[in-house]
Amino acid sequence: MTVKAKFFAYFRDLFQGREREVIVGERATVSDALALLCDTPERRREIFAGDQLKPYLIVMVNGVPVQSLKGLATPLAHGDTIAVFPIMGGG
Repeated sequence: MTVKAKFFAYFRDLFQGREREVIVGERATVSDALALLCDTPERRREIFAGDQLKPYLIVMVNGVPVQSLKGLATPLAHGDTIAVFPIMGGG
């Protein structure tokens, strides 16, 4: 099945664009999709801290933060959209 990944802020440069589609297995999770997307050591370093997400990241599936779902174990369905962006700060 196919899911879409959208990247924001500096992740657009890291992943060379605003969006990418990735083909995942039928029982894929957010972790599976991100592992496929992180196809270089640099990308993996920016997304993962060991087997967890970096603490300054927000990852959403269809507009819902994965922390509110099942985290990296959140199951995906065909056509889902994963969004990846850093926590924004400022004033």
